[in-house]
Formats: sequence, structure tokens, C-alpha cells
Amino acid sequence: MSLSIGARKLFEWKRSPLQFVVEAIKATPSKQQIDGLKALANTDIKRISIRSGHGTGKDAFASWAILWFLTLHRDSKVVCTAPTARQLSDILWSEISKWSQHSEILKEEFTIQSEKIYHKSNPKRWWCRAVSSSVKATKEDQAETLAGFHGDDILFVVDESSGVPDPVYVPLEGALTQENNRILLIGNMTKSQGYFYDTHFHKEISKSWKKLHWNSEESTNVKDSYPIYMRNKYGAESSIYRIRVLGEPPLVDDESFIPLAWAQTCIGNIISIPEEDNLYLGVDVGSGGGEGTDPSVVLPRIGNKILPWYMSHSVNTVDLVSLITQTTLDLEAVGTAIDNVGIGVGPYQTLQRRHLPGLMGVDVRESASDPKEYHRLRDEMWGQMKEKCRLRQYSFPKEKLPGQQESYGDIIANELATPRMGFHDKTGAIKIESKTQMKSRGIASPNVADALGVSEVMYSISHRVWGKKKNKHSHRHRYKHPHLYNTGNLHSWMVV
Repeated sequence: MSLSIGARKLFEWKRSPLQFVVEAIKATPSKQQIDGLKALANTDIKRISIRSGHGTGKDAFASWAILWFLTLHRDSKVVCTAPTARQLSDILWSEISKWSQHSEILKEEFTIQSEKIYHKSNPKRWWCRAVSSSVKATKEDQAETLAGFHGDDILFVVDESSGVPDPVYVPLEGALTQENNRILLIGNMTKSQGYFYDTHFHKEISKSWKKLHWNSEESTNVKDSYPIYMRNKYGAESSIYRIRVLGEPPLVDDESFIPLAWAQTCIGNIISIPEEDNLYLGVDVGSGGGEGTDPSVVLPRIGNKILPWYMSHSVNTVDLVSLITQTTLDLEAVGTAIDNVGIGVGPYQTLQRRHLPGLMGVDVRESASDPKEYHRLRDEMWGQMKEKCRLRQYSFPKEKLPGQQESYGDIIANELATPRMGFHDKTGAIKIESKTQMKSRGIASPNVADALGVSEVMYSISHRVWGKKKNKHSHRHRYKHPHLYNTGNLHSWMVV
């Protein structure tokens, strides 16, 4: 070290990651994080796997582990991976950068770049790198993600481990050839199968791992209101609550139509947006009634990029109509898709009378385009959302509201993973659990997800209706007759 840190102090920090975090990084770990740091201090433990709920400080802990290992092991190497490059750059790398700024030692010794950290005295041999693989890549390409990294002191860190494809883990066991080669896995356990799951629950494999479990209900980093909110919205017995709060895997017999792991990988996902894609709105009409009840949702999107949405808890139709109209003007939306069934009839008819440009009423009770596969249009819309989540075609907003622990993306991913799947008694076609059925088991209505579903109808026909944009304001003169887009078989988009 170029700074005058005594050899005794360096020796103490090397033996105690906890002491390093407190003295060098100036952090105050929670009890759960202290348990993790103590496990890291035990040189006999080469494999650590931590399943965690939301908000426990798992990414902060991972960054501390990285900085400790890198600082106290000369010519060491740290290799970090996650399901997406966004997870690495926006979350883990952000934590590393934040905590390194707390330490004069780290600022003096290391240079932090967007995908690499290196010691200034030996950048080619003493470093930390971020590497990620694509879920769309072949198994062979995925297996190459962590291949080829060797050294006497090397730490592999896998963040959000459930979402990392199993082939990525293949080289890890072979990499543990030297005495100080180690692995840290950490994340929400979003799947009840796979490599991360096996490190905790496989009868034989789990014996090789130091297993830690961080329940959000027991974390001092988590506000007391968060478990209560999640319990009230999704139910204490739901897989969402198990994954996000308890840090447990989903139930083996979980009947969720869309796996949370699929929806979660869309948060902050970087996608290309075709030039011809316009901005438009999807609206789900709720019953209102104040905070924590059943809000209406106005959801903007450009292509498959979902933008932060607006909510109205008012029971007054005029208030919702005003919100939709003002959002249309502010965002220059070319159209609005709204459910015009039940309580949605009033807002839809009012918007018709006001001649809102590009208005489309969507009756989710209509037959599906393929009635052998899906019972109704609503079921088919959810099928379309499932497929886009599976292929990571969506981009959900990663921003958080001030004071909230969940991002917009967390909210929509949770809602997408909430409804269960069933089958029609006579036809055997897929049926998605209704809002009424969800409420009967204590689950809040997935209004944001339903707004996304309604918007899928407009998205699927938008290129046929509007064509390519000629300039920023080219759509404004086209919609004198909004009823033009509310005729014929609306769900024909499913077979386009």
C-alpha cells in the first residue's frame, strides 16, 4: 500500500472483514451483514450462498466483500456477474463506487471504471471485472462467461443468482483449485430449481456451501412498513411475499402464470425502440377509494419500453378523465387504450364525448383469437405479456419513488407474477385468475399489469393504424374520429 497503513492494521483487516468495513469504509453493518462478514473471514469456507429478501443490504454487502478481498490480497482478482449488465452497472457497481468513496485508502489505491476496478500499481494483475451473459445466448456461450479466470487469490461474486443461467456456473467448481479461490452467491431466490436453489436445498450439493438466510422481516435495514405493505397487497402465503420478504423460494406448486424471475429480468432492460413506435397510454380503471385500495392506472409506453405511470385514487370519473387528458397533452400521446367494461364504461364514454385522439375501448370479455388456447381476450393479453417477459422484450422502469423501497419495475414485476393460471372446464383453454378471485384470497388487484395488458392491444395494431412517424407532431391531425379505432374485431392482433 502506498499510504502509511501499518502492517499490523492490514493484518487485522485481512483477518476481519467486519473490522475493515467499519474502519476503512466507515459503514455500520446490520446483524445479517455481520453474519456474512464473519463467514467471509473464515478461510476454510470457500463457498458462501445467501438467499435474501428485499432491502436487506445484500448489494452493499457484496460490494464490501469485493472491496475487502481486493484491498487485502495482493494481485487478487474479483470476477462479478449478474443476470443483466444493468444489474452490474446500475446496482452492484454503483454500490462499489459509493463505498469506495468513503475510504481514503481505496481512493488512493484503486481506479474505478464502468466495468473494471484495478490497483494503480499493477492494473493487469490486480483487478475486479464485471462480466455478464445473455439469457438468449447458447448454453455454450453462457458457459464461457466465467471461464478462463485463474489465480492464487480469486473471488467470484454472482449477484441476483437465481436469474443467472445454470450453464454460467459450470466453470466455477473447476476454478476453485487454489487455497484462496472463493465464491459468493447472493440474491432473491426467485426459482425453486437451478444452481442457486441447489446450494441451499439440494440434499448433497448444499453440504458444500455456507448457507445464510436474510429475512426482510428481521432486517434493521428494512422499514417496518414494507413487510406490512407486501403482506396486505400480495398475501402472506403468496410466492411474491416468500421471495421478496421472507427470502424463500416460490412454492413448488406455485400456479403463477408468469414467473417472477422472467418479469424481474425486464427491470432496466436495455432495448432498441423502432423509429416508427409512438407513445401511447394503457388505462386500467379502478374503484378508487383512497390510498391502499384499488387505484386507476395510466401507463405510458413507447414500443416495449414502459415509462413510469400515474395513479388516481379518486372515485370521481371527471378526475380520472382529466388525468388521462392532461397526460395525453403532456406526453403528446397518440392514443389511449382503456378497458371499457364495468366501471370503465363511464370514463370511456366521457373520453368519447371529449373526442380524445386515438381512443380505443377494449372489452376484455371478448373471445380470444385462438379459443382453443385462451378462453377470452384478457387471458390472451396475459399470454402475450408472458411471452414478452420470457424473451426479455420489455423494459420496465428502474426508478423509485422518493421514500419507497420498491422501484416501478419491482411493482409491475410483482403484479405480473401474482395471478394464477387455470383452465376452462369445457374447452380446456387457459384462464387467468380474475380480479374478484384474487381479492377473495386477499390479493390486491394487479391494476398496473392490467393497464399494460390493455396497452398490448394498441401496441399490436399501432403500426397498421399509424404507420411510421414523419416528425414529432405528425400524428396530431389524424384522429378527428377516434371511433375508427374502436370497430371490428379488436383482438385480431393476436394473429397478426
